Amino acid sequence: MKLLLFNPETEYALASGASFYTPPARVERLRKELQLLPEAWAEEEDLILVDDIGNLSSKFRLVQWEDLAGVFSEMPGIIIDPWGWNQALVRRLKDCGVPESSLPDTNRILRIRELAHRHSTIVLNSLWNENVDEEWKVDVPNEFISIEDCMEYYRNNRGCWMKAPWSSSGRGVINTAADMTDELVEQWCRGIIRRQGSVMCETGAERVADYATEWKMTDGNAFFLGLSSFSTSNRGKYIANETMSQNVMKEKFDSESGLSLDIVIRLQKEILEKVLVGYDGLFGVDMIVEKNGKIRPFVEVNLRRTMGMLHIIA
Repeated sequence: MKLLLFNPETEYALASGASFYTPPARVERLRKELQLLPEAWAEEEDLILVDDIGNLSSKFRLVQWEDLAGVFSEMPGIIIDPWGWNQALVRRLKDCGVPESSLPDTNRILRIRELAHRHSTIVLNSLWNENVDEEWKVDVPNEFISIEDCMEYYRNNRGCWMKAPWSSSGRGVINTAADMTDELVEQWCRGIIRRQGSVMCETGAERVADYATEWKMTDGNAFFLGLSSFSTSNRGKYIANETMSQNVMKEKFDSESGLSLDIVIRLQKEILEKVLVGYDGLFGVDMIVEKNGKIRPFVEVNLRRTMGMLHIIA
């Protein structure tokens, strides 16, 4: 039996690293609008944690935050299963009466935060390059802590992408080819360095499709759950997932990519098991297929449940 929670602010909370965090208003609205989203993966006896039951109706039992102490007194063995873990969520659950034995400890949260930082893609893509032939090697992202280094990279790689270390659904990402002036790029980089300490930079890509491989990590073993495909804006923001069977999606991927999905999954699994040491749970790996058939296998790793997981069809 599980207690499910949709908390889309989890990457923002990870970025803050704080035990007390208030997400942006638009993220608060998203959480409230989709607080019943866990119905999509809930099992018969599961409960769903919501901000306010109000007029909500569900075939599953709904629980409000102020009732958590009573729930854990009634069902001490219930497992908490949020969209994603962060320190602010742990603190709030604890303040509402959830026993520490039902919550991840500080070391686990710190490990999630470390791995969720986009500099993990430097290691992931470097390992990919060590395991593929020359024609499939990819440009490895760069991390810069100074505005001077950011701007030098930008001037030498026009049309590059710049990313905040932690962000969600394409927010915190800029495509410098999308009507960005030098002044706006510098202003954006200064703000990210001030708030998060660095900026991730990578070369632009002539993309034809965005995909994600969906996974579950258990005791150091990565299990492939399925492939998802999604659309993004020219600025990299998530728009929506495509709905199609796994067989059709695999055929589509294999027709667009120079490497078959089977090969990609095998290589990703080996690399993920080396890098995501200490992580247990669901996660997704975003990929890009380029016009020339090359793929970028580790655009980012989302250490949480993903929208793509909701669209995996047998």
